[in-house]
Amino acid sequence: MNPVYTFLLNMWIMRKVDEPYLQGQVNKGRLSEEEKEMILASPQVLKQEHNA
Repeated sequence: MNPVYTFLLNMWIMRKVDEPYLQGQVNKGRLSEEEKEMILASPQVLKQEHNA
């Protein structure tokens, strides 16, 4: 499996990358369109609100 896919999947789950960033990785040839679609179909962690 593509190590970049695994890394970006984890970054997606943790909400550290967004769809335009993933598309940029496809454009650069680091990620396939299919891999991008699989990442986008994966759930992300819930946003946490900080109440200070």
